[in-house]
Amino acid sequence: MGLVRLRLLALSVILVMAPFASRAWAGKNDLQLLNLCPSAASILKVPECSWVQRLTDGSIKSAVVPDLNGRQDFRSLMSELGVVLAPRSPSVAETGGIKGFQLSLELGLAEISNNRRFWNGVEGVSATNPYGGPRPDPMLTTIGAFVRKGLWLPVPTMELGFGVMHLLDSHLLSWQGYMKVAIHEGFHDWALPSFALRGGISFLTGTDQASMTTTSLDLLVSKGFGLLKTARIEPLAGLGWISIFASSGRINATPSCSANQPAAGPVGSASCAYFSFPDQDAINRFRLFVGFKLKFSVVFFAAQYDAFFAGSGRYTSTDSAKDQSGTQNALSLSAGLGF
Repeated sequence: MGLVRLRLLALSVILVMAPFASRAWAGKNDLQLLNLCPSAASILKVPECSWVQRLTDGSIKSAVVPDLNGRQDFRSLMSELGVVLAPRSPSVAETGGIKGFQLSLELGLAEISNNRRFWNGVEGVSATNPYGGPRPDPMLTTIGAFVRKGLWLPVPTMELGFGVMHLLDSHLLSWQGYMKVAIHEGFHDWALPSFALRGGISFLTGTDQASMTTTSLDLLVSKGFGLLKTARIEPLAGLGWISIFASSGRINATPSCSANQPAAGPVGSASCAYFSFPDQDAINRFRLFVGFKLKFSVVFFAAQYDAFFAGSGRYTSTDSAKDQSGTQNALSLSAGLGF
């Protein structure tokens, strides 16, 4: 019976999230990394990325290389977007038990430095007038669906979960999974709270501008209390960090040219040029979080506040481009059924 229920729950997640994976939306929060390059009029009398260097005949002089500001902006954008889409689902330290499983729908709000230059790199910002038009919202919204299942192993109790998160006003999807291992749980009459370790991973889809994989490791602590003999409330807290592994796609630096044109051409032709941001070291962000879970029979509600401290790492050990992301606050709300 438990396996049948788990399959039904997994099918529910797929049905809930399928529309987000299939609809072709042009969202203001989709990545547009060309915007990280200042636009300038070229010898061809058309705006293009200022990193493009041309000869007097209009041909491309050399490979297009992002400058220091560009590399810095790319790292900072990936750092803050990685926090928005990172695994941060509200969860107590106790697992669901050997037979336990849970289905939840989740809403997330994450703060970004929307007026900083690196957030020019999204679709909703004008490349030619980045501060004279719309900017990204200061809080980005995500919705998601998740399934969790307790597992039996001799020692200790474990829980697996998977799901998907969608960034509104974009094509972006974060496919997530995690494993939680209980260090101490089930002794409800003791004053000692429950402890657990949780590791997570997520993969970004929905864009060819960049790829992103995020891993997380958290230490969870929580303690449950009966509430009016009809419900159970369980405050939770924890600390952890995330590591964001982001790389660039191939970006067209000459938007006036078409992909079937040659890489060089005579005066007046829009010869194509492309660039990619070079590979960078992992982006590491430390976080603290607090929250609670309220359960009545099989219905539950959970909330969690996260503080992700500002990034400080460099692009690589030999590159002076720094992560300029700010401290980000995030709120996650979850509701569903737990058995």
